[in-house]
Amino acid sequence: MNNLLGIDYGERYIGIAIKHKEVNIPYGHKIIDTKNNDINKELEVIIKNKKINKIVIGYPIGLNTNKTRMSNTVDEFIENILQKYNIPIEKIDERMTSKLINSNKDNRVDDLSAVQILETYIKND
Repeated sequence: MNNLLGIDYGERYIGIAIKHKEVNIPYGHKIIDTKNNDINKELEVIIKNKKINKIVIGYPIGLNTNKTRMSNTVDEFIENILQKYNIPIEKIDERMTSKLINSNKDNRVDDLSAVQILETYIKND
C-alpha cells in the first residue's frame, strides 16, 4: 500500500487527507484556504514530509454523469500537479461526498470529505 494524499478540491477551500501505508485508516490533515495560502507550496511540503507516492482526488461529475464546470477546473489542477510531481493520480467520483459529511454548514469539513474520498478509493482498490 502507498502513502496516499486525498484531495477534496474546491475553488477556495481544499480538503487534505493522508493515509500512511502502516495505518489502515485515513485522517483529515488540513483545510487549505487558497485565498490565504499558496496551494503549490502547501502541496510541496505535504508531499515531501509525508512521503506521498499516490494522490487520490475527488472528481466532480454531474448527477447525470456528465462533466461539469468544476470537472474542468479539477482537470486543470491535476495537470498542474502532473507537471510538478512524478506521482500517479487517481480520480474518484465525489458526487455527494461533501453533502454526506456536512451536517453543519457553519463548519468547514473539506478535510473530512478528503477522508471519504480516500476511504472510497481504498474500498474499491
